[in-house]
Amino acid sequence: MGQRRKRRLQTPASAVSYDLVIGAGILESLSSWLDLRGFSQVAVLTDTNVGPLWLEAVERGAGRSLPVWSMRAGEEHKTLVSLEGIWSWMADIGMDRKSLLLNLGGGLVGDVGGFAASCYMRGVAFAQLPTTLLAQVDASVGGKVGINFRGLKNLLGAFQQPCAVGMDIRTFATLPRRAFLAGVAEMLKHGLIRDRAYFEEIAAYEFGALGAKEGEALGELGDVAEQTWVDWIDRSCAIKAAIVEADERESGLRKLLNFGHTVGHALETLSYTADAPLLHGEAVGLGMIVEAEIASIAGFLDEGGVDTLVGTLARVGLPTRLGFLLDDGALWSAMRADKKNVRGAMRWTLLRSMGEGVFDQRVEDAVVEAALQRIR
Repeated sequence: MGQRRKRRLQTPASAVSYDLVIGAGILESLSSWLDLRGFSQVAVLTDTNVGPLWLEAVERGAGRSLPVWSMRAGEEHKTLVSLEGIWSWMADIGMDRKSLLLNLGGGLVGDVGGFAASCYMRGVAFAQLPTTLLAQVDASVGGKVGINFRGLKNLLGAFQQPCAVGMDIRTFATLPRRAFLAGVAEMLKHGLIRDRAYFEEIAAYEFGALGAKEGEALGELGDVAEQTWVDWIDRSCAIKAAIVEADERESGLRKLLNFGHTVGHALETLSYTADAPLLHGEAVGLGMIVEAEIASIAGFLDEGGVDTLVGTLARVGLPTRLGFLLDDGALWSAMRADKKNVRGAMRWTLLRSMGEGVFDQRVEDAVVEAALQRIR
């Protein structure tokens, strides 16, 4: 068993607290950090990619076989149709209000599974077992759950906190290199909005030493690298937890976490029809470039900060330019549908400096259009 970190997240608004457990071998030691004895039934939701790789580890951790539903992998299955299948399965196996749903997978499974659990019988307990870096530092923490609807990302959803989150960094071994690096974008975002030193540490890391080539699984990190990633995931979780604890329902401070997302979500959605769709973290990285450029044009951030961000993303191995042509009308329509907007007026999360974010900023459309040239 490798090093383990435990962090308690408390949400005064919903009077809920739960552990974030980070380390190597977390899945196989499930019962040591999550007491399963108080639940009438424990079941697993996973997807067709993750289940064959990590379900056995979860069952070893639970000490028994568990009922399993495997949904289709892919963002295109983050839909009402998938939810109906999950709810039917939950009813068929006799899950009741004292049951526990374990969501084993990336952000797709965590979002859909959390939403399914929040609605079933008006709410049953769920725990997140995120298997991607992106889900560990972002989607699994904070209680945002939901699905895509009418072509808009996470348009339907809820704020529903899990009973625990277990982050096993050994799952990175089976991740494609590209998917792993997409998670780094969210870590960089955390540093940019709250902790410049954290951003600079990640920016200085030798990502080429990770070993895997494009298209290959990442492979073992090694003991030294495992220590680094446990530390960094914990720091990202600390930043996100502090923000969520202060503003669980995103009425103010939590909007900081949307840096890069107004543009990023729009690009991600529009890329689905392109030859090479963007991963969420890749789209957020491009969104951060545009929104940092907006901050620069607006007089918040100096141009050197934008250049540093672009250089860092390139060094990590994340895209800094779009690989497809944008339909300007579709892009603006998607950005105007962002959930932070009020009465049709766009509200932006920007950088005041490297390490300090600001939210609810009004920006002229001409400034946004000029900033978009950075990634065209």
